[in-house]
Amino acid sequence: MDIEIRPIAAEQWAEFARVMGIVFGESHSDEEVADHQRGFEFDRSMAAFDGDRIVATGGADSLELTLPGLTSIPVGGLTAISVLPTHRRRGILRAMILRHFEDVEARGEPVSALGASESVIYGRFGYGMATMFADYEIDPRHGAFLPGIAPGAGRLRILEPEEAAKVLPAFYERYHRGQPGEVSRKPAWWDRHVRDPEWARDGFSSKVDVVYESEPGRVDGWVSYRTQERWPDGFPGNLAKVRMLVGLTPEADAALWRYLLDLDLVTTVRLIDRPVDEPARWRLADPRRLRTTHVGDQLWVRLLDLPAALAARRYATEGALVLEVTDALRPRNQGRWRLEGGPDGAACEPTRAEPDLALDVATLGAAYLGGPRLAVLARAGRVAELAPGALARADRMLVSDPSPLCTTHF
Repeated sequence: MDIEIRPIAAEQWAEFARVMGIVFGESHSDEEVADHQRGFEFDRSMAAFDGDRIVATGGADSLELTLPGLTSIPVGGLTAISVLPTHRRRGILRAMILRHFEDVEARGEPVSALGASESVIYGRFGYGMATMFADYEIDPRHGAFLPGIAPGAGRLRILEPEEAAKVLPAFYERYHRGQPGEVSRKPAWWDRHVRDPEWARDGFSSKVDVVYESEPGRVDGWVSYRTQERWPDGFPGNLAKVRMLVGLTPEADAALWRYLLDLDLVTTVRLIDRPVDEPARWRLADPRRLRTTHVGDQLWVRLLDLPAALAARRYATEGALVLEVTDALRPRNQGRWRLEGGPDGAACEPTRAEPDLALDVATLGAAYLGGPRLAVLARAGRVAELAPGALARADRMLVSDPSPLCTTHF
């Protein structure tokens, strides 16, 4: 059977969503299907058609990614990828991803990024696992701070939905511009956040948005959470699930944590998509009480225009490296590249010089945002050090502070 890959029109969305539901084992209400359609970029959509039937889906979000050194680049955020079980192993996924690469290149985006449903799939297409996160739980009855650590002296305010719609997008923009690994959020994302549809609550309460103001009108922190009512044996045991907690200053961060740990009737605070190196642990008098319940990955990065991508970010220390890169799908990325960079700028050009390091494009994508150190990847057999001291030099250049984090799912 011949398979044709082409964009879809809005009137084909219901069939497109039904195919995704079959593949992911999900059932969606009409409201949820309509919500997912809002903000979907039909000009970046792709569907595989077997005759007149959709058998595979895909698309991309036009996003802005913050890099180490707090520069940013446009990226194509690969999304909505699914292939019906009846049409697996026919090269459909490969064909769609190569089409996506062509679209990203045509739009002048040097990088593709995604959140992987299965981590075994995307490495073979050159994506590297670039950001990690951790989930935590704590019983707030054991949430006392160390002596001498106090929350900031600003004020906390609960936002009504109308105010949240005005305040939070601008605050998030400030935050994401200062956090490597974060991506922009579309107006449709904020529309759904403010409306807080029932389908998104998963058995929890409506969400609560709280901001910390260091002075009237200046928002330096935001926490968004839901609660689930629990009364085991007649005693209060509510669960507070925290989706976002962002403090732009240590005082704001401490104030928001203190707010959560002082909630009435709550015996478990669960925080998701947090940094693996969570600073709040070091405020606690009993740090062991902050239990890590899960560690996972979020953003996978695929360098499509390798020299443009490497030149776009900044580097922690001045230095130069010659990288020998293999890239089976993008031959123009393959070969030797001289990277020179520092805090104020970078350049990446082809070279015939002897290489310092040898690695494939997926490994370079994993290290691109300053997440895994190349020395660690070398111990895993994914980087070859060809010149003594090159790994240490590379790690000094590539490190990111803060560590990369992505809290936006797409």
